[in-house]
Amino acid sequence: MSFHRVLVSSFRELLTLAPRAPFTGKKDKTFRRGRLLLMAGIPAALLTVGLWVWWSVTQDVIFWRMLDLNVYYGAAESLERGQQRLYRENHGDWELPFIYPPFSAYIFYKLPFGFGGLQWAMTVTSFVSLAVIVWAAWGMLGHRRTWGRVGITLLTFAAVVWFEPVAWTLIWGQVNLVLLALVLVDLSFPDSRRWKGIGIGIAAGLKLTPAIFVVYLIITRRFRAAAVAVGAFLATVAFGFLMIPRASKEYWTNLGEISNKVNGELSVGTLNNQSIKGMLTRLIDNETVVTGIWLVLCAAVVVIGLLAAAKASLAGRELLGVVIVGALSLLVSPISWSHHWVWVVPAFILLVHTAYRRATRLWWAAVGAFFVFYASWPMKINALGEWDDNVPFQPFGLMWLVPRDGGREKDWNIWQLFVGNSYLLGGAVLTVVISWLVLTNTRLAPNAVPAVPVIVPEAVPAVASAASGGGKTAKASADAAAAKDGTSGDPGDGPDRRGVEIGN
Repeated sequence: MSFHRVLVSSFRELLTLAPRAPFTGKKDKTFRRGRLLLMAGIPAALLTVGLWVWWSVTQDVIFWRMLDLNVYYGAAESLERGQQRLYRENHGDWELPFIYPPFSAYIFYKLPFGFGGLQWAMTVTSFVSLAVIVWAAWGMLGHRRTWGRVGITLLTFAAVVWFEPVAWTLIWGQVNLVLLALVLVDLSFPDSRRWKGIGIGIAAGLKLTPAIFVVYLIITRRFRAAAVAVGAFLATVAFGFLMIPRASKEYWTNLGEISNKVNGELSVGTLNNQSIKGMLTRLIDNETVVTGIWLVLCAAVVVIGLLAAAKASLAGRELLGVVIVGALSLLVSPISWSHHWVWVVPAFILLVHTAYRRATRLWWAAVGAFFVFYASWPMKINALGEWDDNVPFQPFGLMWLVPRDGGREKDWNIWQLFVGNSYLLGGAVLTVVISWLVLTNTRLAPNAVPAVPVIVPEAVPAVASAASGGGKTAKASADAAAAKDGTSGDPGDGPDRRGVEIGN
């Protein structure tokens, strides 16, 4: 099927407003040997958290400095000296600007503890958020609330803590896991939930990027949830104006200028920025050309991705649609630091789920490759990206094995170019390929209302008998084919007709 025909048919499918079955969050799967999973998951999770805390607090590394959290703390403290200081001054040990909405700053204002207490509070909040993310993702894939799901959640948690985006979210004291938890839990609720959308609105009030999910709710025809999300976001804006009016006025009237302040402190072209604009800045010196190409590529990726996400959601593959939109938010944002890529967590769970359903070596190899690629490994790498035996072991992903900062990205060879842009290239290729497969999959049709039964006249009983028998024969043939290859044939997170190997 040609690209033009795929786009036309996808737009037609989206705009016809055909009836869709609402997302109900139905749970029809349970894990076998649930107690065994629980007995394995509890010590695995405890060992992981204990190892992380020991490494963070006792080792001579940057773990416990939490430099981004230090910026939040400094920004909140500046409100004591005057609201105008929040967006006009730099904050924290690194003297960086605060660029989040006023609602976000006020949360850190007048805390009942100092920065040391805030470090522990943020660490616990991030760990809890990660566990909630994993629990919600398995639920969106249709798994019931059983001890088996608790066990698989703890085992998954113990694994994804070591993903590089998760590790550096903890190291920097970032809010990425909190935002992801708000969005994912919100979307895991049934569409009938009256206040669905409130989590997305609050997340957008903390940081504007999650607002893309309002578009996702609109194109998937969940208009009430979209309205709730917009209302919750506006409530955070109103709260900011109520509590810190001067800072709020300055932020919302100078949003573009404030958002670009980080560009004056940190280069958009640094290795850590794994976005389309980051890669183009590393390749091209002309900013005008970079902006033009970036806008064209973003438009193409957004159109394809949102169409695929909508089709996946309308067909009942909610987690697949959500992960595609999450990937889009990373690709098109001007700045997507490596720790922003926490969307690899639900993507990994979706991949593991599919591997269980397919039960083939190829899918399990994909799971292993995904983990190796996004995991953080103990490396002795200095600030320039060079191996240095004089520095302690710190958690780095494989993409950090290239020279960085100080313009060194401009001198990369071909191998370093691929390694240094690997998050972006891997994420973009996976997003585009999966989106294309979703758009061209004719079996992934929107969930519609039940079909009206066809009444066959009594005058043609033979036809009725043949139709009935033919339907049974077709169903039997389909069931036999599914049983033969061990799969339902559909990608994503649909009902598992085989059952899950580690559960019943």
